[in-house]
Amino acid sequence: MRLPLLPALLLCLLLTARLPAATVPQYDHALAQVQASLADRIPALEAHEIPSGPPPPFVARRVLLPIRSVGPPGGPAQPVRNGLLLQALTDADRKRDIPKMKALEQQIATLRASLSPSGSPRIGGGGAPDPVQTAHAILDRPEYGSDPFPPPPLSERIAHWLDQQLQKIQWPHAPNTPNINAPTVSPGFIKGLLILLAAGAVAVLVAVLVQALSRRQARARSIPLLDEAEAALVEARDTGSLFALAERQAQGGDYRRAFRLVYIATLVALDTGGVLRFDRSKTNWEYLRALRAAGRDDVYQAMMPLTRDFDRLWYGLAPAGLSEYSRAVAQYQALQAAPLAVSPTPIAS
Repeated sequence: MRLPLLPALLLCLLLTARLPAATVPQYDHALAQVQASLADRIPALEAHEIPSGPPPPFVARRVLLPIRSVGPPGGPAQPVRNGLLLQALTDADRKRDIPKMKALEQQIATLRASLSPSGSPRIGGGGAPDPVQTAHAILDRPEYGSDPFPPPPLSERIAHWLDQQLQKIQWPHAPNTPNINAPTVSPGFIKGLLILLAAGAVAVLVAVLVQALSRRQARARSIPLLDEAEAALVEARDTGSLFALAERQAQGGDYRRAFRLVYIATLVALDTGGVLRFDRSKTNWEYLRALRAAGRDDVYQAMMPLTRDFDRLWYGLAPAGLSEYSRAVAQYQALQAAPLAVSPTPIAS
């Protein structure tokens, strides 16, 4: 019983272990990255251009949120909190609030200046103010005092990747020529529209592929026989009994099965007339190809719409009504009245 306790103890130690504190230069470097992203983004927004580089909130999540405390190596660390700073960056970037971005850039510059006072201060020593304590005092202000945000979700990371791809597009513009009549269209609106169009194109492509696969599966199926009595009528080539059975199904309201029986009766009639060889292992579209190969384009043209209706009603589970059944009956009667046996060319199975 002692052996399972060792992995559990190690797991508890890993879960309770804290990340090492960041040094003052590391924390200053993280703030510098956020400040640089603001410095790159503000001029682009003022010029109504698509900004280059990752947005400041994304940079802040990546470099600031992992830092929970700042201190010297092996010395006491001071906790730092960057939650509301990240929230302010997110709100300003989403609203394209340039004055707010400039104010945040100035606040970060002030915070960085507090981390680098004149002289060479020592953590916990006298003389110059402790830079970590100064930074902690600034971050304790109401505009900074909140818990850190969670890591960015997958959807936001995907949106950021798309944003980077869109930034690589060379948008046509006339250099050094101010366009005073240019419409004030938000770059975010253009990006959202392109993302929406891309998602719609993917959805249409998936729908087309699914429909094509379902049609291929439907065409590859042979005609099933539901019971032994029906199979016996087909083996006996008794088209009259098959048609009578279809009439009874139609009178009972089962137009889907009635349509199917009329279709089978039509194939059996073509077999009896020597036009094709009825084989239960063949698919409907193999019968059509056999008709075309035999030169019976007249029968092929008559069976094409009937076969499409069969696949739609039987395999596609579309609702069948009196109109579909009546068309099948009319086609069956027309083929029965036609001289099917003229120049018969039986198709070998």
